[in-house]
This record gives sequence, structure tokens and C-alpha cells, in this order.
Amino acid sequence: MSEPHSSNGHSAPADPVAGMNHHGLRIQEIVGQIDAMPNPAARALMQECMESVLAFYGDGIARMLDLVKRSGIGGQKAYDDLLHDNVVCGLLLIHGLHPHDLPTRLRQALDKVRPYMESHGGNVELLSLDHDFARLRLQGSCKTCPSSAVTLELAVRHAIEEACPDLAGFEVEGQIAAEAARQSYSQAEWVEVPGAAQLPDGGFLTSQADGLPLFVCRVHNRHYAYRDRCPACNVPLHLGALKDGVITCLEGHRFSVPDAGRSPDEASLHLDPFPLIDEHGAIKVALAAVPAETKPEPAIA
Repeated sequence: MSEPHSSNGHSAPADPVAGMNHHGLRIQEIVGQIDAMPNPAARALMQECMESVLAFYGDGIARMLDLVKRSGIGGQKAYDDLLHDNVVCGLLLIHGLHPHDLPTRLRQALDKVRPYMESHGGNVELLSLDHDFARLRLQGSCKTCPSSAVTLELAVRHAIEEACPDLAGFEVEGQIAAEAARQSYSQAEWVEVPGAAQLPDGGFLTSQADGLPLFVCRVHNRHYAYRDRCPACNVPLHLGALKDGVITCLEGHRFSVPDAGRSPDEASLHLDPFPLIDEHGAIKVALAAVPAETKPEPAIA
């Protein structure tokens, strides 16, 4: 299969969202070159051309959305699916066609991630939205565990950035996560876990992602992801058992899955969680840029 190429001859990413970002950056480069043109008349003509092209495609997209919405049975579902597609959502925002304003989309993003927050004993509160800048606060027991706080903050950030690319910025208060842990997730990559969506309630699987062993399970119909190792004995979790929401490692150490992986026996022990989202049926986890020398090797293969 041939690799997709952009109009300027460079290879473009195959992923739709990455491809859109790729072309967006190229457009910014072209706009910068136009602004630097020495001829004012040529510069004005090029800017008018780009505005006209943008308006032309905007009218076409608006027409397509209207036809889909009025297409009878199944039309409303197709319309809703388009609004929740990352690429289409970005185009609608560019053209000013998205039917939901920023406050609505922000609330929807928080509602989307809230079940995952609650499954870790936490929640998120919108403190304010002023001049397109949001202030949020993490709530609940997630504040007492640094790694869990980082995990939940990143999940919130992903949901907001996906639904609100036009947000000027936001800050998250109330977490006590270490700066080193926060920086390790600054360039996190969201990776789908094969087979995770098909897990039965009470089931688990193991997976390797970027060299990191993952333990992914489903408890009370919610998915969770942890590093596949016991923090007390370094034994892989998958060699133990999962029952009634509690993981018991091979050496007998216990950890509560719904309680952010905390040990009910030793307050200082907890599993290493990974941010997890259900993106239209695909279970994805966020992997931090962890140096190879810091990745623990399991004691038993």
C-alpha cells in the first residue's frame, strides 16, 4: 500500500487526526509566508483567496450536515456521530459550524471522563470559565495518591483537548502529584489495548506496550489499567488472582482495583495506574515517556 502524501510532496500521517494536524501546520506555514510577501497587493489577494476557499468549503460542510440531519431514519444518529468525530469536530469549529458552544462542550468532556474519575475515588469540578480559560479542581481520594493524581489529571486533559481545541487554556488544582511524574506524562501516547473491550466483568488480560507490562481488567463493568507488577514483591500481577475487585499477587499482597489500586492492608502500598479511556468502544491507555533504566523487570516471567 502506498504511503499518503500531502500536496507539497511530503509524507502525511495515516491517522486522520494526525493528518489534519499535519495539514493545519502546513497552512500556518503558508500563511506566514504570505504575510512576509513584500508586495502588499499580492499579499492581500492571497489572503482573500484563502478566506474565499475557507468560506466555500464551510458552506459545503454546512449543507452536508443539514442533509444528513434531515435524511430520515438514522439521520440523527449519523449527525451525532459526525459531531463526536475528532476530525469533523475540528472542521466544524474552524468554520464556526459546531452546534454546541464552548461551555457545553467543556461540560460534556468532563461528564465523559467523570465515570473513570469516580471509579478511582475522585471527581472533577469546573471552578470557572472566564475568557475561554478554565479552572478545574480534582476532588476525592485521588488527591492523596500522587501517581493516581497524575493519571486522573491526564485523563481530564485528554478529554478536554479532544472536545475543546478552541479553549484558550486551563489549569487543574487540588492534586499533589510530583513534578517529575507530571513531566513523564507530558508527551504521553494513547495506545489501544487489543482485546480489552471484550473482557467480561471480572476478567483481566496482560499486554505489552512500549516495553511496559500492563495489567488491564474489568471490574463492575469499568476498565482499569495498572503496571503488571506488585509494588511489594515485584511479582507480575497476572500470576495472581482477581476476585471481587481485589487483585491478590502470588505472594499474597492485596490491592483494590476500584480504589485506585490501593492496598487494604498497607496504606503505603498502591499499584501504578495508567490513564484509561473508552473511545467509541476502543480501550486506550496513556503511556508516559519512562526511561528504559527506570522500567522495573518482573521477578518472575
